[in-house]
Amino acid sequence: MVSEDRSLIAIHDDVPPLADDHLVALAEAAERRVEAINRIKQAALKATNAHDWVDQQGRPYLQVSGAEKIARLFGISWRIDEPILEREEDGHFAFTYKGYFRMGVVEIEVIGSRSSRDPFFSKARGEDIPPSAIDRQNVKKAALTNCIGNGITRLLGIRNLTWDDLAEAGIKRENVASIEYRGQEMSEEAKARRDEIWSMLLEMSGGDEARARDYLEKATEFTGRDGRIVKGKRDIAKLSEKAIGPTYGKVKQAYERWQRQQRRGEEPQDEPAPGQVGLPA
Repeated sequence: MVSEDRSLIAIHDDVPPLADDHLVALAEAAERRVEAINRIKQAALKATNAHDWVDQQGRPYLQVSGAEKIARLFGISWRIDEPILEREEDGHFAFTYKGYFRMGVVEIEVIGSRSSRDPFFSKARGEDIPPSAIDRQNVKKAALTNCIGNGITRLLGIRNLTWDDLAEAGIKRENVASIEYRGQEMSEEAKARRDEIWSMLLEMSGGDEARARDYLEKATEFTGRDGRIVKGKRDIAKLSEKAIGPTYGKVKQAYERWQRQQRRGEEPQDEPAPGQVGLPA
């Protein structure tokens, strides 16, 4: 028994006490770092004003004007590589920048990118904007802005800010410009037309939803400004109110032609007659 007790004592003696001087020093150093980070954050935010921020769907977003003010305050420098342009099959595109940001001896790499799919570029008054109508230079500039903002805020550790953070620096949310991407509510008349379009497509397809989606895609495709065919919608719920009018006209014309063919016992035409709108047979 005595030897067992000594063994247990020896084991316990090997475990360092939790509240030793080293742990206390670490805790004190951590507290000082938190305090320093908070001071940096407040100093950075006070270098900006309400015009340097936007309310982006409820969250504060720092514009490049504010990022540059903060960079000057803390002596941050950067260099940025040439952008990479990525193109997609449906005509959409994206720009990506890689930047190298330095403050003192610390340097980090940051990526900044923006896509033509972003609602800021692809939506207007609740309507979809085709990629062929989106200004490429605007998307490119936004990607560069995104890269610069990301680099500066990450280097200083001031990302994911809240409106309370800005309020402590004297920047009130009500004084910040707002950007919303919400679509407009569709009118009852447009909803009725949309339902009628889908009903006609289903009838022409014999109740086959996959084929009806093929019909819808064909009816809603269009030629962009660059001469390329832009694929149409395959989901009737994604049809905007602006697109419902012309789509209804196309589908109604094809539906009436289909009805005439049905009455005559004719097979559906693969190709429309001159001046007619064709849908897949």
